[in-house]
Amino acid sequence: MDLSAAQRRTLEGLIGTGRGPDFPGDLAVRLRDRLEGAIAALELAEPLWIWKRLLTDHARCEGMFEAVSAGEGPPFEHSLQTAAGALFHRAIQLDTSDERGSDVRTVVERAALRLAEQDDFGPFWEGLDRLDRSELLTEATRGLALFRDRFPPFGRRWQPIPEQRLRVKLAADSVVLTGRVDLMLGRRSRLLIDFKTGEARPEHPEDMRFYALLLTLSFGLPPYRVATVFLESGEWQAEDVAEETLEHAAGRVIAAARSAARLRAGTGPALTPGPHCAWCPRGRTCPESSLVARPPAPAS
Repeated sequence: MDLSAAQRRTLEGLIGTGRGPDFPGDLAVRLRDRLEGAIAALELAEPLWIWKRLLTDHARCEGMFEAVSAGEGPPFEHSLQTAAGALFHRAIQLDTSDERGSDVRTVVERAALRLAEQDDFGPFWEGLDRLDRSELLTEATRGLALFRDRFPPFGRRWQPIPEQRLRVKLAADSVVLTGRVDLMLGRRSRLLIDFKTGEARPEHPEDMRFYALLLTLSFGLPPYRVATVFLESGEWQAEDVAEETLEHAAGRVIAAARSAARLRAGTGPALTPGPHCAWCPRGRTCPESSLVARPPAPAS
């Protein structure tokens, strides 16, 4: 297979060509036992759903964690930015399934048709004029072209699975862990990838550790590596998965579940102001919010 320099760099530096590490055969069982033991002790009356953003919110501020977990705030509506991201990810999904058998623009246009059939995307798409639609299609075309330029074609032996949904139920459904990985490569020894168009953020590695935990609990075998890939720059944040990686991710889940149990019992959240107040559902009313105007300090 003739690969470009960029594709070979991705193959050798990110995907790798050797076998993954050996993990203890009972690792997934031990992780589940730890999680279920901690969760069972909390006696959660209603199921708690945990996903990657909720764990990030918990690390930022318990008030934000409580608000998002309770579904506060307006319902989600697409913007041009979120729609472009959704179209880009759907195009990668379709392109991977088609094994690059169609030109980039055709793939993106078909991806838009499929997304338009969905309840959350369809009304937004229908409300756009021709120029706005063209702009979205062009943006997704650019992203898909970068994906092809930077990643080698995936042979079927790699078993590429785009948009892999994962769900794990713990302690008689008291806690449900859920997520969707942009791309999973490998049959037994797996690589998990999330694609981003923006800049690197501190939560990206934590997101991927959570996905590693989800995969381990779902299939009984950890991925050998997880990575966030930034297609515009061609760079990535990659981490080889170790037992400590998974224990850390399990600890974050347990901490979030304990907070949820305490908050449901009526204990007020620990409030931590910061830039996240701008997208917190309680950002305009929270007494500690950085968005709330405060009276000037009295003159000395």
